[in-house]
Amino acid sequence: MSHFIDKLTNQQWRYAMGRRFEALTDEIFQVIRWVLVVGFASYLARTNDQPIILVTYWILSALLFGYIASRFLLRPEIAFLGNPAGRLGRLLQSALNFLLCIVVFGLTLWAIGTLTEVIAQYRTTH
Repeated sequence: MSHFIDKLTNQQWRYAMGRRFEALTDEIFQVIRWVLVVGFASYLARTNDQPIILVTYWILSALLFGYIASRFLLRPEIAFLGNPAGRLGRLLQSALNFLLCIVVFGLTLWAIGTLTEVIAQYRTTH
């Protein structure tokens, strides 16, 4: 317990922890914001027959995919294979991260679609 208290009184440790917490909450906020924007566009596309709204939904979905891809591909990758040696190992590592990106994007769109469908049904029955 005294080690923890010592850490809390260390200004450098507190500053580093504050920066990490701030970065984490910023990432969570960004994801929530993107999901809400794409979800609203999905809701509008489901409740209106105007093609421009559907195009807007797909453009926003593509931007969401770009954001998710930046999380998994442009920043330090998840080390599925540890630290692979050689070009083939690094390519395989990047391919696995890209596959993870596609899976996360697909699950995100599925969740957004399911939620907006339920909201749209609720709005039309009440």
